[in-house]
Amino acid sequence: MAEGTTDGHRWSVALEFHRTPPKGYTLPAPPDGTTTPGRSLTTAPGRSLLCQRMYIGGVRIDHQGGPWADCQPVTGTHDPHASGEMGLWGLHDKGLNGTRLMVSNPEPDVAYGVVSLSGGTQVKATTVTVPGTTYRAWAAPIPEGRTITSVDQYDTHHNRLTHDTNWH
Repeated sequence: MAEGTTDGHRWSVALEFHRTPPKGYTLPAPPDGTTTPGRSLTTAPGRSLLCQRMYIGGVRIDHQGGPWADCQPVTGTHDPHASGEMGLWGLHDKGLNGTRLMVSNPEPDVAYGVVSLSGGTQVKATTVTVPGTTYRAWAAPIPEGRTITSVDQYDTHHNRLTHDTNWH
């Protein structure tokens, strides 16, 4: 999906869609108790898995949480609950320092994001969609020691759709 080099480290972000659950994945019990705890995803019809694989310097972010830490169950290829999220990810202190990645799973009308950094630098990232699905994301690297001043998202006509100043 997206890759590059920042601070001398290779980074990459990819969405990985599994139409059926991979071997070894177990669906967590929902809080409403509608399924048996530990029920295998293979026994829940219409369920799929969407993973957001993020790497900095060859190390997968959230690797300590196991192979499915960066995955979420979704319903088929068009689950609307899988969009509208944005996060800042890194290998140290929950993404507060070091080389970091800003990743957005935007709404369908977002064509790209622009992350403005301290010092006036801007990083533009184009939205990419997993073929055959509506799952989409854009990713931008944030160099060590840089502060995010704003994150803006735009449509294909370059109209700004969102403006967020709550990231650092």
